[in-house]
Amino acid sequence: MNKIFTYLKVHNQLCLFCLAVLFFLWGCKKDTESAQQVYDPNQPIELSRFLPDSGGVGTQLVIEGNNFGSDTSLIRVFINNKRAPLVGASSSALYVLVPSRANIGPVRVEVGKGDQAQEIISKTAFKYVFMPAVSTLVGFTDKDGKTAIVDGTFDKAQFEEPYWMTFDQHKNIYLLEQRRGLRFIDMAKKEVKTLFRTGKGMDRPRTLSFSPTWDTLYVTNDQWDERGLSTAALTPASGFTEWNSLIYNKTTNGGASHPQTGDFFYNSYEKGEVFKWNKENNASELLFRVDDNNWEFNIQFAPSGDFAYIVVVNQHYILKSRFNRQTRKLEAPVHFVGGRGRAGHNDGVGVDARFDQPHQGAFDENDNFYVADIFNHCIRKITPQGVVSTFAGRPRSAGYADGALRDAQFDQPYGIIYDSTTGTFYVADLINRRIRAISIE
Repeated sequence: MNKIFTYLKVHNQLCLFCLAVLFFLWGCKKDTESAQQVYDPNQPIELSRFLPDSGGVGTQLVIEGNNFGSDTSLIRVFINNKRAPLVGASSSALYVLVPSRANIGPVRVEVGKGDQAQEIISKTAFKYVFMPAVSTLVGFTDKDGKTAIVDGTFDKAQFEEPYWMTFDQHKNIYLLEQRRGLRFIDMAKKEVKTLFRTGKGMDRPRTLSFSPTWDTLYVTNDQWDERGLSTAALTPASGFTEWNSLIYNKTTNGGASHPQTGDFFYNSYEKGEVFKWNKENNASELLFRVDDNNWEFNIQFAPSGDFAYIVVVNQHYILKSRFNRQTRKLEAPVHFVGGRGRAGHNDGVGVDARFDQPHQGAFDENDNFYVADIFNHCIRKITPQGVVSTFAGRPRSAGYADGALRDAQFDQPYGIIYDSTTGTFYVADLINRRIRAISIE
């Protein structure tokens, strides 16, 4: 990632300061005992213990022993074969910072150069603790807080209103910018480019969904003409730069392809309707209505395909609909979590939980659902049992800050996707004009 954890930099600076003070005080004491602390290559180096025995990146580690000397240019420390930054040294103690992703392994100290070098390895292992954190993947604003749609490498690319995302089979990101068009984030090349801009009937794209075979990218389009474009299809033939009209209906603000069968389902906001599109005869079948008129919602399938969540954005709750594999249809949904028409922030179970315009969500390997909660400015986690908690961000506190999960800030997060291979979430942070990452470091 091109911007790695601002909070860790600050944390490490504080660590260095504190360690420097401690080392200075400790050194003053030792100066009364010995004028010099020189490594003696004729004597063995000793490692008696290290404290603490576990921690994450940036943890202050004190290694106690003997015959280290105080010349830091002669000393090298490794944790599970990863070089650890050395802050200070004396003959009987070393002060280091735990490196990123050290995992579990012994502490190794090397002292000296050439044929005078020695090493010693601890008998016990340091246990590395992975620390989930929020960082910025790509996007920035200028000194006046302004931005634009700019293609290019990650250090140059900009966004205006990142909104909804999906992965392709190579884990590249396709991103809708609200009322602006479709962007492509090449994760291997670390580049961003625009695939199409809105216009010609595609004026308000709302959701993206790939077919299981990756040969069709469905884009829903929200407009008020029943003869207007509801859903378009893009294919690899044009590099997903040209869309073809597929379905005509009005007020479609959500659509999703079933992850195994490829059946496509979409909605109509005006009457809260859910449809199944039949590819064979290019016709749509009304399945059911969701509660009431003017219910803005989207449809999001679990990876298993056994069910879909219907996220009702403007009424602040989430429904659950089972997928019937015999009929290959979604069944009438049931109220799952959140208070119908009751905005707020509250962690809890089922209908006791509160959201403030939940939007796109992402499933992890255990069917936990992480949803971007727009006006709570945070990411919420929903277990399969309906337990809702705050996963990342500061509830009701908009801002921009990378850092630990609950220290970080978002400003109207709209979209979220999850890469199970790396354990990384990506968030479309609309007002901050950035794509954020939530990862295990």
